[in-house]
Amino acid sequence: MFQVATIALFLFASISYAADWPPTLDKANTVTKSNDGRIIERYTHGPRVQWGYAVSSNAGWDYPAAQESGAAEQNHNSFYVISPKAPQKGAPLYVVLHSANRTAYDYLGYAALDRKIDEGNDPATAMTNVPEGFYGLYLNSTNAEWWGWTQARQNSAKHIDTPPAAELRVLDTIEWVVQHYGIDRNRIYLSGVSMGGNGALGIGINHGDIFAAMRVTVPAGTGFASYSMGGFAPSPDVIAPQAKRDAWIAKASGTDNPDPPVIVDFSSPIDSWSMTQPALVQAAVDGRLPLVLSWGPFGHTTFASAIAKSPLCQIALAFPWLEIRKNEAYPVFTHASSDQQSPWLHGPADFDESGQVNAYFRWKDEADSPREFSMLLWMEHPLVKSPPASMPDHATANVTLRRLQYFTAVAGKAYLWKLSKNGRLLASGVITGDATNLLTIPGVPLTMQPTKLIVTFK
Repeated sequence: MFQVATIALFLFASISYAADWPPTLDKANTVTKSNDGRIIERYTHGPRVQWGYAVSSNAGWDYPAAQESGAAEQNHNSFYVISPKAPQKGAPLYVVLHSANRTAYDYLGYAALDRKIDEGNDPATAMTNVPEGFYGLYLNSTNAEWWGWTQARQNSAKHIDTPPAAELRVLDTIEWVVQHYGIDRNRIYLSGVSMGGNGALGIGINHGDIFAAMRVTVPAGTGFASYSMGGFAPSPDVIAPQAKRDAWIAKASGTDNPDPPVIVDFSSPIDSWSMTQPALVQAAVDGRLPLVLSWGPFGHTTFASAIAKSPLCQIALAFPWLEIRKNEAYPVFTHASSDQQSPWLHGPADFDESGQVNAYFRWKDEADSPREFSMLLWMEHPLVKSPPASMPDHATANVTLRRLQYFTAVAGKAYLWKLSKNGRLLASGVITGDATNLLTIPGVPLTMQPTKLIVTFK
């Protein structure tokens, strides 16, 4: 009897658990439907040699606990896919990286099962909940791995510039899901909370060729993002030699990487994890990175209901990051007159308790050809439950063009630009491609009515 049971168990395990790659559907999974009827599938897999996991970590690839929850049941070798309400080829993909002491199933539980882990949880407003028209991919990591930042930190100390194993695993899993479910490659979005926010920044910031946009909530550090961009630290002192500043800006702008995804970042100045935000925020300004930033006294939270207590944070929560496409150019706004004073760019006495950077701005591409680029730029007052007492209806900002598809920006080359509204010319001028192959139009006036920006070769 024992022998028969053992054989049966072996056969069952061989069917339901993948010992290597590609992933295998876990037929032992009993959670197959969300509360609103969406299909949930769990997959398991083993390590690929290409990822480079240490042999000592082999024990971590045993069959993972079912409905894993909490730090003790974290793993590297399972993930969940939740389908749209109406599954179809060409749907977008929303990728979720969980926080420390949590698992993929914990975050799936917030979104799909209305499952609370701690008293005071508000599952319906978890910042990583997947919209009903999207496929959702819930990945796993461990506190020890920290989505790859642990290994990246060790690599940095040894001056090794290679992606950590966790990053390679995440990217391979995304690619497998994209192929398996026929995902729209121009609409892949990355999100993460706390440890997952650190991981999303580190994995996503130099992979704008994969991710259209990403949203991070109370990221537990920004060092992984710095490592991925070549190791930028907080900006050099203003009196530093120009060569040192130029080298820092080249790293911060990601000169050797694809244009980054648009980043939406919610952090709190009363959260100790935000102490590394200055490096990222300064890099976004000087390196012209696409950052929408919001902050308030909400501490270290997973839930939008806590963040939304600050009216200005509601403006950023309404930013349409899931409408951004990888195959369309975007503008980077810097030094906007509509921004509040950020706690990570100003002294303790100068910053606003809550605020936003760039959350009022919207755009739409019109033309992107080898000869001409044009887009519409405007401001929007989103409909929110508790709007700020006043919202700006005009602003000025420097506008840098990124993720150009066919039009090219070349260092040292001259370009003509002009701004018009309703067919009336507002301003025009000449700009030159900078050393990082970016074009920036200074002091662009923005209002509630679309302004058309046109750039051509001189």
